[in-house]
Amino acid sequence: MSRAAVYCGAGWGTLISWEPVIFQWLDGLLGFLRSKSEDKTPLLERCLSVDLEVDPKTAEIFDMAAVRFGEGPAVVVAKGNINQGLDQLEKALGTTSHIVGHNILRHDIEHLLAARPRLFEKMAAPIDTLWLNPLAFPRNPYHHLVKHYHDGRLQAGHVNDPERDARLVFEVLENQIAALTELGEQSPETLVAYHYLATRMDRGEGFDAVFTHIRKARQPDRAAAFAAIRALLAGKACGVQVGKAIEALSDPRSGWPMAYALAWISVAGGESVMPPWVRAAFPQAALIVRDLRDTNCGDPACAWCADMNNPVGALKKWFGFNGFRPQPADSAGRPLQEVIVAEAIAHANVLGILPTGTGKSVCYQVPALSLYDKTGALTVVISPLVALMADQVQGMERAGISSAVTINGMLSMPERQDALDRVRLGQAAILLISPEQLRSVSVRSVLAQREVGLWVLDEAHCVSKWGHDFRPDYRYIGRFIREFSGDAPPAPVLCLTATAKPEVVRDITTHFRDRLGVELALFDGGATRTNLTFSVRPTSKESKLGDILTVICEHLPEDGKSGAIVYCATRSETERVAAFLKQQGLAAEHFHAGLTPDDKHSVQERFRVGDLRVIAATNAFGMGIDKPDIRLVVHADIPGSLENYLQEAGRAGRDREPADCVLLYHSDDVERQFTLTARSRLASHEIGAILKALRRIDERTRNSGEVVATAGEIVREEKDREFLRDSATDDTRVKTVTCPDEVVRFQS
Repeated sequence: MSRAAVYCGAGWGTLISWEPVIFQWLDGLLGFLRSKSEDKTPLLERCLSVDLEVDPKTAEIFDMAAVRFGEGPAVVVAKGNINQGLDQLEKALGTTSHIVGHNILRHDIEHLLAARPRLFEKMAAPIDTLWLNPLAFPRNPYHHLVKHYHDGRLQAGHVNDPERDARLVFEVLENQIAALTELGEQSPETLVAYHYLATRMDRGEGFDAVFTHIRKARQPDRAAAFAAIRALLAGKACGVQVGKAIEALSDPRSGWPMAYALAWISVAGGESVMPPWVRAAFPQAALIVRDLRDTNCGDPACAWCADMNNPVGALKKWFGFNGFRPQPADSAGRPLQEVIVAEAIAHANVLGILPTGTGKSVCYQVPALSLYDKTGALTVVISPLVALMADQVQGMERAGISSAVTINGMLSMPERQDALDRVRLGQAAILLISPEQLRSVSVRSVLAQREVGLWVLDEAHCVSKWGHDFRPDYRYIGRFIREFSGDAPPAPVLCLTATAKPEVVRDITTHFRDRLGVELALFDGGATRTNLTFSVRPTSKESKLGDILTVICEHLPEDGKSGAIVYCATRSETERVAAFLKQQGLAAEHFHAGLTPDDKHSVQERFRVGDLRVIAATNAFGMGIDKPDIRLVVHADIPGSLENYLQEAGRAGRDREPADCVLLYHSDDVERQFTLTARSRLASHEIGAILKALRRIDERTRNSGEVVATAGEIVREEKDREFLRDSATDDTRVKTVTCPDEVVRFQS
């Protein structure tokens, strides 16, 4: 009966005076009639759980099962007779209110309807436990029973056991109802929002039944739902964007994406992640989170945007500092650290040049942690050295931040798997890897399961063919980002380096313009270090060891934990210098690329904590050392380039206290550098060896004549021992002859 019927046969004046009483009586009558027509059977007992096994090649059902709630026998057990199983299913659905399954909406039902279209009406009110899972378990959406969370299958214990999977669905649904019931007790408005949003699309009657069962109330109206959503987002999102998001709910298709966005926001910053299948099936969900929490409206009255886009506030929050380093500064006198952080937070593409020791790491760490806090997105940092990556992770751990992870070739298999799991499960805000790791299948897979919000290239000069530390694999990064992004615009790129000549800057910016179509905004802090004193002293072959000792005695404080680095041109020279210094009573040790990983780590750690006062090292030492109180850097030999000198000398005085950089000069050292440079030239037989290695790789991988390989892979494949074998220069010699753009590509 409708309200309009009340007006039939009655005068307007009479009805107006009696209208409140009549409508109260009518609503009560309608509620009574509705309650009489309802099935009072408990929800789970009105459900039929179904699971199918489908041939991925033919898309045909080859096994299936259906069970009711409880321990009773299966209602449907096809055992290969699919037509008989479909007959049993059709009969069972006649006495069923809801068909239930895990990923049933976009898998099982589609295949059932393809096999028997007339089942459509009997499956009008499905319940999909895959869709409910992120709402019930937002902090860890990978429910303990879910096996392949990206495709929605259940942990069955046995391969192809549809009856077991169908029974497990009821266990999942029970757990979800329990979790949602508890959530409703803590936050009733959350269930009001979910109830409304989950029932906006077609075939939403099953979800309506679930939330009606939990809330003991019918589907809320639009006004109540919108009020609940506003309450849930108060203080957790931009007020301007909240209004826009609610307006967008006029489209029924936005219901589930908004529900998933609310679920993730409810645990934001709690080491959770939006499930990959949600991002794939409902890409709008991640966009809603981004719009709500990471779009600066620019309104000074918006407390959320003002707070979450404040670089100084973010620095204080994550590291406890009240301000950025004052130098270097931009033309307006603003700290360049702060400028770069602000640009990165605003999603700009940036090339930042900061002198060694002026805090490049903070320039990506603060935006990365801010981004993770707002949207849960991952920041991928490409770094050239394992030691540098490990040091960054340890440094953040010392600051109380445990959400940085590194994956590199030095990890054991359990360590590597643990790191991959932390990234996949949303426990990592920052992933530090070498560019070579982008070719790893496991790394590619885990990146595909996370939203990448920022790409960082540390030591970005490695991109440039004109740079002093050119790494061909750095040229692959742009291509990987483009391919990884698909049709979507790539995430912003932040390039950081300490030294970059004009031609290097042009090469870096051109690379990303050509590869990604993005323009890098340049922020150049120069290479000036006002706290460093530079000097050159003459030396000779005979007096060099004594001169090194004299410089150390003059400039390294006797007391304390501060240290000195003596850079040498060759490995043998580092060993000779360290042995001499130890004979003089100094706590000294040598360091070069020939040491074992354990020895390298031991030397670095002893130097960092001050047990070793002096390190005699090749240029393999330095990037991975976070020791701010290095008071002296001695160059016992002339370095290979001015850029190398600036990088190496810049290890001194990172605490901004005075430090000394002394270069010992002798004309013979110049000749030595020419000799070292000449060693990088390849003979014709070495070029032939590279071609042989490429052909072997082609034969083994069957790549139809095209080979894509790194220099290291070619070195390992070169079996004829044609190279001048030196593990420190093998890959460099390959890079000298092969195409330096990206990686080696070879047409056989």
